[in-house]
Amino acid sequence: MIHPRSWAIFLRSTMNQPVIIDLDQRPELTARVVALFAACAPGRDHVVCGIPARMGLTPTADDLKRCSGVLVATRGAQAIAALAICPYSEQQVTFWGPACAEGALAAFGAPLVAAARRALGAADFASTRTLVDVRNRDLRRFLLGHGFSAWKDDHICERELAAALPEAAAGVRLTARRHHAAVAELLTAAFTDSGHATPDLATREREGFRHYHLEDGGEIVAAAAVEDGGRRSWLKLIAVRPDRRGSKAGKRLLGGILHHEAQRGFATIGLEVLADNAIGIGLFERMGFMRRFTATVLVGPV
Repeated sequence: MIHPRSWAIFLRSTMNQPVIIDLDQRPELTARVVALFAACAPGRDHVVCGIPARMGLTPTADDLKRCSGVLVATRGAQAIAALAICPYSEQQVTFWGPACAEGALAAFGAPLVAAARRALGAADFASTRTLVDVRNRDLRRFLLGHGFSAWKDDHICERELAAALPEAAAGVRLTARRHHAAVAELLTAAFTDSGHATPDLATREREGFRHYHLEDGGEIVAAAAVEDGGRRSWLKLIAVRPDRRGSKAGKRLLGGILHHEAQRGFATIGLEVLADNAIGIGLFERMGFMRRFTATVLVGPV
């Protein structure tokens, strides 16, 4: 959590200059801020949520509570624009926004981004990132004009769990504590920068994650992390042990996860996959996932 004192709380107001506040100081504006983000639903004005499990879903007040901070541009008693800062790593955060009233991006987005950068710099963060729906050309143009650059495209995909599921494979298990160390080792080796296994999987499970693994011949050969996201669950990570790649272990594990998540009552399961990951995209398409939208990952300085 970024300390509230790190934020540039107030800017002196003039007739044409907004006041930037921290939402924690004006919690009565929460409903209005949620409405600003909700108005930017998937489509040409989509503002992609910085919390992966919530991308493409209707924003809630709980989403804002999960952020490291939320800056709000106000004029008088009105909230006109908002920028949420979402945790990503020890050195980098994800911007969610700016979400602005129609026509207000140029005037209100710039001071929000500037205030966020000052606070992040004071907190020793190294860089920022954000995801921009490829249909939202105005937001992309704005961010490129404020120091961001395009990195890669990202596919956000979903699968209906009420639809026909593949045959359940043997050996797929919900990970018990006795297997946490082996699963953590496998996921960390595959995703060295994710930090998911820090401090441990038990902590992640208290935060709303579940872990699955595939056993073959008494060994754990594939593992995954799945997060609650409301009526949609979210596949955060899935990895196969290097010496078992090409054995369809990933397909078997994913098929089992679909069955387990359907039994838990989830309507859909979502995931994100980089557009240049042809192997991953092929697997997910074969398992019934459909692309919901494409976003470009932009990175920028503090």
